[in-house]
Amino acid sequence: MKLQLVRHAKAARRSRWSGPESLRPLTEAGRAQARAIGEALAKSGVARLLSSPALRCRQTLIPLAEMAGLSIEVDERLAEGADPAKAFEWLTALRGDTVVCSHGDVLMGLLDCFRAEGAPLDEEPRCEKGSIWMVARERRSPPVVAYAPPLEVPESDGEPTLRVAVLDLGSTSFHLLVAEATAEGEIDRVLSERVMLRLGSMLPERGRVPEEAARRAVETAGELAALARREHVDLVLPVATAALREAENGRAVAERIGAAVGVPTRIISGIEEARLTFGAFRRRLAVGSRLALGLDLGGGSLELITGDERDVRWETTLPLGTARLHAELVRSDPMSRDEKRAIRARVRALLAEHREAMKRWAPDPCIATGGTVRALARLALAETRRNPDASIQGLFIPADALRELARRLVRSTQEERLRMPGMRRQRADIIPVGAEVLRSVVEEFDLPGLTVSDWGLREGVILEALEHS
Repeated sequence: MKLQLVRHAKAARRSRWSGPESLRPLTEAGRAQARAIGEALAKSGVARLLSSPALRCRQTLIPLAEMAGLSIEVDERLAEGADPAKAFEWLTALRGDTVVCSHGDVLMGLLDCFRAEGAPLDEEPRCEKGSIWMVARERRSPPVVAYAPPLEVPESDGEPTLRVAVLDLGSTSFHLLVAEATAEGEIDRVLSERVMLRLGSMLPERGRVPEEAARRAVETAGELAALARREHVDLVLPVATAALREAENGRAVAERIGAAVGVPTRIISGIEEARLTFGAFRRRLAVGSRLALGLDLGGGSLELITGDERDVRWETTLPLGTARLHAELVRSDPMSRDEKRAIRARVRALLAEHREAMKRWAPDPCIATGGTVRALARLALAETRRNPDASIQGLFIPADALRELARRLVRSTQEERLRMPGMRRQRADIIPVGAEVLRSVVEEFDLPGLTVSDWGLREGVILEALEHS
């Protein structure tokens, strides 16, 4: 038996990390130590990597895992505060060269157990962060031990960050967001990648995701996860929305995606989706004590939520997604008058029970996000002769401007839409439907217009992860 006992590398001090303890990350110095550990151990014939569930332990082993082509196995028996005697019994029964990354208390307990077997150890052996104890034991012989001190790296004063990847498995597209995030909720985008799959458009006729589409979804999710890991992310968070939560085989497809990604896929409810999105709105736009209305228009559903900086008052999810309505109601290009009427009638019918309450609440601001909203914002920028690639964050689209934009889109052919400044090919076919949905919401609730947020569900998922273990 040969064990390499690694204490996790330097992590952010508890006083500087307000997020969950389980997600307290390595510092830049710690990441340098982790690379040095990987280089030191990669050529030693490592067969297995075991880690505490804590992120700082997993991060310590990531360079070695990449160099050795191994996966990291997480086990609660190595968690901070775990019983070293139980970990000792388990680890000494293993075969092959195993690397174990854990915490000071667990490793010191393991070394006490080896001392009891005759290992030549001091009463208080060194066990600094980023250090390695090599332990070899043959039958009927005392364990042989050797200590490798950590690489000494100066600390920086930078804010501790996590690099997080959110895989948003939506009804229209699968979207990967890689971002640097602090415990205080600052999020800086590193990479954004989208693949249009249109799963939501397949459900009205079939009620399930066809096998060919399911295979493509699994393959796409795996490719996006691989792209995220090439960006050296610390955390991968796959979430599925309307298409997979409603499809008869949605849970089975989500499980296949989880296996391909290496992380279980979380299917979120419409209410969860609304709350996560509103959490991003509150952070991004400083809602304050005013009652705000949030709208998240996706491919499969429309989420509506009201609240302020302290609490959520009301939320609902409605089957008014752009891909869904396009598949169910639209056959013409340009859209026929009857098709337009059918969309507006569907929206009115589903909003009817909320109309009076919304007018009584008079929420302000009215914040909107989602692919269709962002696409309309780019078109609105182009109409005012501004750069359609400029930031859309905080852009206000008045009700009259939204009405005119919807009118133009509904009357145009796809070929004409593709020539519009700011139009992107991926949404040119379904954007008239989305524009009609948003126009109808604004009119039914008598809203002054929409304020665009460039943060939404994906950022909300990151913020939730930073708040909860």
